[in-house]
Amino acid sequence: MKMGDLSAHFSKHEFRSRDGAEHPIDPRLIEMLERVRAHFNSAVIITSGYRSPEYNRKVGGARNSYHTKGMAADIQVRGVHPREVYAFCDREFANGGVGQYKTFTHVDCRGHKARW
Repeated sequence: MKMGDLSAHFSKHEFRSRDGAEHPIDPRLIEMLERVRAHFNSAVIITSGYRSPEYNRKVGGARNSYHTKGMAADIQVRGVHPREVYAFCDREFANGGVGQYKTFTHVDCRGHKARW
């Protein structure tokens, strides 16, 4: 696996839209994900990174989704329950969006606090 395009542990191919489209990923998001990885000392798996507007519509994503701006990722941390990941992100990322789901956690760097 090719690592390090974006940071020590993340590569741009991990964020590619499922339809193959690519988009620059906001460096603030990468910083957030590196902090998650460091805190849990475990791999962070990107289950959904960038989404092209077409793909976002196809999957029923929010109209102005931060995924379509390269500013959001849905993640899983190997060996860590999404509830624990959410709790950490909620405490640490006052200027971002954090969403708790059954099998993953959403994080984004929107610049203000949003929780769900």
